[in-house]
Amino acid sequence: MKGITRAYLLYVINDCIKITIHYRRKTADNYFAKAITDATEEELIDFIATIPYFSIELKDFLVGNLTVQTIIISQDWEKDFARKSIAWATDPKWTETDMSFLATNFKNVVIGDALTMPY
Repeated sequence: MKGITRAYLLYVINDCIKITIHYRRKTADNYFAKAITDATEEELIDFIATIPYFSIELKDFLVGNLTVQTIIISQDWEKDFARKSIAWATDPKWTETDMSFLATNFKNVVIGDALTMPY
């Protein structure tokens, strides 16, 4: 168990979506000539608001709507958070494009129920 902040979880989300954000921005043409950039604050909020794999309470924590500043998580919870973030970051509903070429890389990701706060 370890204590983590909202900023740490946003960092994890940013790492997950920066590999596909160019598709959502519709800048896939000549992508390899462009530098990988971080998501904007608006893109992070949009990602959090639309991800179907997080509970409302977890989304509220991520966007700063709760007074809680730190949460205690297990390693399994952290792995599940990253898996679900990757799954949504590569989902055609998020990227608004065909991401089937990534399907083989993430085929073992099991989504299950929405991830809730760890307590």
